[in-house]
Amino acid sequence: MFSDARSIASGSVLEADICVIGAGAAGITLCREFIGRREKIILLEGGGTEFSVSLKALPSIFRRHVLEEQALAGGNNTGEAYYPLRFTRVRSFGGSSLAWQGHGLQARPLDAVDFEARDTLPLHGWPFSRGDLDPYYRRAQTICNLGPYAYGAEAWENGGHGHRLPLDRSVVASEVVQFGRKSSFDRYQNELSSSNNVDVIVHATAVELSGKTGGVEHVACATLEGNHFNVRAGTVILAAGGIENARLLLVSKAANPRGLGNEHDLVGRYFMEHLDVEAGFLLPSETFDRKLPAFYLRQNGGDSYDFQAMLRLSDEVIVREGLLNSVMRIRPTYPSAMRPALRSARVIRRAVHFGVPVPGLLGHAARIAAGARDVVSHQLDKRRGRRADILRIDVMAEQAPNPESRVRLGRKRDRLGLPVTELDWRWTEQDLYSLRRTLEIFAEAFRQSGLGTLETMLNPGAPAPAVFGNWHHLGTTRMHRDPAKGVVDEHCQVHGVPNLFLAGSSVFPTGGYANPTLTIVALALRLADRLKSGSYAPSAAP
Repeated sequence: MFSDARSIASGSVLEADICVIGAGAAGITLCREFIGRREKIILLEGGGTEFSVSLKALPSIFRRHVLEEQALAGGNNTGEAYYPLRFTRVRSFGGSSLAWQGHGLQARPLDAVDFEARDTLPLHGWPFSRGDLDPYYRRAQTICNLGPYAYGAEAWENGGHGHRLPLDRSVVASEVVQFGRKSSFDRYQNELSSSNNVDVIVHATAVELSGKTGGVEHVACATLEGNHFNVRAGTVILAAGGIENARLLLVSKAANPRGLGNEHDLVGRYFMEHLDVEAGFLLPSETFDRKLPAFYLRQNGGDSYDFQAMLRLSDEVIVREGLLNSVMRIRPTYPSAMRPALRSARVIRRAVHFGVPVPGLLGHAARIAAGARDVVSHQLDKRRGRRADILRIDVMAEQAPNPESRVRLGRKRDRLGLPVTELDWRWTEQDLYSLRRTLEIFAEAFRQSGLGTLETMLNPGAPAPAVFGNWHHLGTTRMHRDPAKGVVDEHCQVHGVPNLFLAGSSVFPTGGYANPTLTIVALALRLADRLKSGSYAPSAAP
């Protein structure tokens, strides 16, 4: 059933067996696993049930961002140029899945190499393998309303959907990404509304986790209308996203002045994103088969999903070279796209659209003005439907875990009295080196195959490229068996807090390049199975 926190009397204490904080992909998945069971579940959602990105709903959007709960998602960026935080996460039932409208859920499991510890990357690896998560990935595939659980290119190639580029497969692998067109998690609203043992309370913001006996005794909640109440539960699961999970732990200081679960000053650290960079252009050779790139363009796969092949280095090459993982997307375009004015136009378009203060915007504007004729020519080519002659290369890449890249509490406070989030996002020379070296290896593979020449914009000594993120907030409560190296253990239980668990991408120790939602859902299913089995116990140091 659904309840509205604004109608709950101040001073009330609600009782539950399990309290889940956050109704996004992780929180909804967890609660669905308990429908019809004996446990009483309360799911707290800090927003309502209405959300739109349509300009037709501009008054509603303005109201949500200025007067209602979406304003509470704001914060300050103090590191690398990043999106306004209130745009990167959604306070509404369904969470950030509601922002997928138009492009759908981009889904793929993490690669096996993403889970492995590596000598050249000392903070890399998970406390279990990809094989351990595979059964949950298969279940997550259905929950996310995707196609078959098949992400290797061979299965799709054999299905008649196209052919891989003739590259050395010991160096370059083709992998498939799926796009769920009907995957937003608000579609589970009716199912939860009909449940007798799950109570979804909307407009309820968790403001503190309290308890001094070694566990969380109650969750303090508030609404913008001014009423305050508590939820007392035997088990608490924090599933509010990579930024809010860290903030709520940091503001919960009843048991520890540094924040709950923060004995080793790890909460909020190791914030990672997926770096998104326009990396270069492939200039095809005269013998290049123009039909080959079709496999690497988005195709319809069925009623609810599309798919697309992308390129990445093989696991063997990644390990041998000591590189971070990344994926290359191919986009047909015109030679004019290589000119400085067009490259700057793409940077400004994205920066202005999403509100990112990219360094050097005045220089980009000057290049556009100087190359206005090139911009017009490029647009005319598109309007006339001229055949695209070259391929633009974009890369989405993993970041190395960095303790200085972090979420902090700021001095300002929001309307509920909580410290506003400060995000100090940092990327390092290791991140950029890995991108450059990856492009060098791709370029050599293209040359040896006779496909053409890869001209990269990431050459050593060149200015740093415009680097964007993807609204993927990873790593701020990272997973590790050792409490001195992670906030949660391998079962997502907070070290030293026996009844508190975290769900979502904040627990990722490393992020690979794959969009995180499929892994978030798989981890939520794994956690739900453990809780249902009753086998969990307090974390202990190794």
